[in-house]
Amino acid sequence: MPRIRWKAQVTSQDLAPLIQTAGKSIAAIQAAIEKHQAFVPYNAGGAQQAVTTVTWPPAAPVAYATTMQEHSEMVSLGASTAAPAPIWSVNAGGHVVANNGAAIAGANYFTNLPHCGYCTVMLWVLNLPLGAPTAGRYNLAVNLEYTVPANVANNVDALSRLINGNAGGNAALIALKKMVNVFLQNAPADWVLQIGAVFVSDTAVTAAAPAGKLVLDWSTEAAPHNVDVNVQHFGRNSLLTTLWKVVYQGIYDHVQ
Repeated sequence: MPRIRWKAQVTSQDLAPLIQTAGKSIAAIQAAIEKHQAFVPYNAGGAQQAVTTVTWPPAAPVAYATTMQEHSEMVSLGASTAAPAPIWSVNAGGHVVANNGAAIAGANYFTNLPHCGYCTVMLWVLNLPLGAPTAGRYNLAVNLEYTVPANVANNVDALSRLINGNAGGNAALIALKKMVNVFLQNAPADWVLQIGAVFVSDTAVTAAAPAGKLVLDWSTEAAPHNVDVNVQHFGRNSLLTTLWKVVYQGIYDHVQ
């Protein structure tokens, strides 16, 4: 009986087209950012760590510092969208919105140093205010372990836009499906990726599963499935983590 069959291991040759796709997407995102706001040099000016301050009246301002594992921009986002009293949320489209409906402006979300190239891309994609954007590469970036809050990491729309030049919709979901193809033995035309209530092939997004096609559910079957990638800094991780590493490699290749 036909079923979804995962590859035992993915090679550098398999992975190369995915990294190329991610790199092309990141270049397009950076170009859009630069059109909006010029990049500045990535220079900490001797500071030991960045601090992002969230100011959301009537509460007093709260400052969040960079940690060993997470940049201050992401620490502050995680805290501001966390229970028990979140002031913001990451919506279904992968954008950060205020729970009271107000706009989030630069005065509400401010980092005291230029953003690294990774934070610059992430803030733009998440629709958070940019302070001083850069194409800078932070220390240890080569490890591909940049940390985002779980509600960002698990947001399929944010991930798919990151591999599609920040353009969402059907095209982004199709781009994601094409990336998953690489990890399967099945021919791409033989299966579809279910994302929520829609079914994604290499050419279309439909409300019903096409007849005769195998179905792989993104949330319960694809994203958590462990894959083995025989490439330095990838290794054995969930498919979700691996695709985020592909994005991070795409950013790494476009920062310095």
